[in-house]
Amino acid sequence: DVVPTSGVVVGFNVASNAVAKRGDGYLMQTPAYKRFFTVEEHLGLEPKISELVLEQDGSYSVDMDEFEKAIDESTKIFHLCNPHNPTGKVFSKDEMLKIAEVCLKKGLLICSDDIHSDIVYSGSKHIPIASLSDEIAQNSITLISPSKTFNVAGFKSSAAIIQNPEMR
Repeated sequence: DVVPTSGVVVGFNVASNAVAKRGDGYLMQTPAYKRFFTVEEHLGLEPKISELVLEQDGSYSVDMDEFEKAIDESTKIFHLCNPHNPTGKVFSKDEMLKIAEVCLKKGLLICSDDIHSDIVYSGSKHIPIASLSDEIAQNSITLISPSKTFNVAGFKSSAAIIQNPEMR
């Protein structure tokens, strides 16, 4: 299930290129790491934005109605970042189930950047979205790399975990 890649951003681009064509949309949550916008630049895909909600306590949440409204018929893929960069938000199991339900209903591939999975605030636990059910796993690509955990950013090595054999 593990496919070597040369970086998580490269993985987003390759996954997006596999399911979308120029002019199609990709969904992402903002604020976002600047390099996530390279999919637009490299592939000519249109970003569809779902803004994370900044709560009074400084945490972030997902407005599920707004998330679903950001998707139109041109949207082919959802770029999840969990834990989220730059907010540090670790999505709960319930949040991810709701997100996955919308993506499955709308026919979006979930491509999840889990590069920060080993770096979470005390009391938080990272849960890969693909681990929630076989149906979600079959509609997901999980991107991982040792670069953040071990502070080796120049180490251009990552992997895509693709459990769906046809997709792989």
